[in-house]
This record gives sequence, C-alpha cells and structure tokens, in this order.
Amino acid sequence: MAKPDTTDTSHFVRYTACLAGAFCLLGVALSLLHKLLPLVPVLVPGAIGWWLWQRHTRTQQRQQKSLNTAFYQLLREQQGRMTLLDFALATELPAIAARHYLDRRAKEFAARFDVTDQGDVVYVFSALAFPHPPAPRSQPAPAALAVPARPTLPASLTQTELAKRLGVAAKTVSRQKLSPNLIDWTRGRDPDRVGWSYSVVEQRFFPMPTIAHSATIPPAVATPMDDP
Repeated sequence: MAKPDTTDTSHFVRYTACLAGAFCLLGVALSLLHKLLPLVPVLVPGAIGWWLWQRHTRTQQRQQKSLNTAFYQLLREQQGRMTLLDFALATELPAIAARHYLDRRAKEFAARFDVTDQGDVVYVFSALAFPHPPAPRSQPAPAALAVPARPTLPASLTQTELAKRLGVAAKTVSRQKLSPNLIDWTRGRDPDRVGWSYSVVEQRFFPMPTIAHSATIPPAVATPMDDP
C-alpha cells in the first residue's frame, strides 16, 4: 500500500498559514486606517507645518550666523566703530533690518553713539574695540655699528648766514669766498664738518658732498670774531 506524500502536505500547510497571516495583517491595517481616517486632515497639515517651521528655523540660524560674522569682522576693520550704512553695505540688508540688528547689539554691549559733522550716527562699541597690536620694539644697534643721525643741511646759504654758522664775521667769509682753500677752511670751522663752495653766478654758498671724517681733522673750535 502506497504512503501519502508528506512533502506536499507540509508545503500546503505552510502556504495556507502565510496566506492567513497576510489576511490578518491586512485586516489590522484596514482597521487602523479606518480609525485614523478622521485624523488625516489634522495630521497631514500638522506634519507639513512642522517641516516648514524646521526649515524656517534653520534658515534663520544661518542668516543670524552670517550677520554675526559680518558684524564682528566690521568691528575689527573699523576699530569698534560703524555706521548704519557701513553695516547695510557689508550685509546687503535693508536699512530697517540693519538698524534693528545694530540697535539690538548696541543694547547688548552698552554701546554709545557719536554724531559726525555730516549728521551721521556712529555706533561705538568700545567694549568690543580691537586696538592695533603694539609695534615690536626695534633692537638698538650695537655701539660699534651705531651711526649718529646727521642734521639736515640747508640747500644754500648767504654770506651772512654762513658767517653765523661758522662763528666768524661776514667780512671774513667775504675775503675767503674766492680762495681755492674755501672748502677746507669752512670744513674746519663748520660744526658738522661740512665744506662749503661759493657760486659766483648765484652769489650763494652750497654744501659739498659729505665725505668720511678723518681722524686728522681737528674738532671745531670757536674762533673769535675777526676785526672788521
């Protein structure tokens, strides 16, 4: 006598169980949908509104961060002072929005206001001013390399002016102006060891190019005024 095929029976039972489970889940879903159907007109607009609010909040946060960055950068560039026009140009905000932002910041940081000669209002954020860093101190040159600063020489001098500089009478300069030793003579009496030459055309005395001081040049000694 042939035995019944248990494999086909097992597959049939498994298929029937899956089909029954699917129908059960479908029934539960339809039941829930039937119960939630009255709430759909409320849930859908609420979900859309929440999404729009979140998007608006993120946009506002990005805009606020951008405004704060521009605000602090402008403070650094202008040392804590700015006008409404400066901030509006830097942020491309309308004048009203820029004023509201600056007024709020001024209240937060206790800023003061200055008025220019043209009537413009300047927001002064003294608590947030960024002073320039002090310039580094230059190291003094070693004594062996230090070069004394040379005084500025006049472009030319009259006879009276040169006489006063050399500490002699004007007539003495007049007698020496055509001498071939005028440069050496004036250099020995000039307080800065400068030699002077005379221009007959312009009738003025001009300093000669500076040369290295020689150890043989004696220090300037005040000579008594020559007798006229």
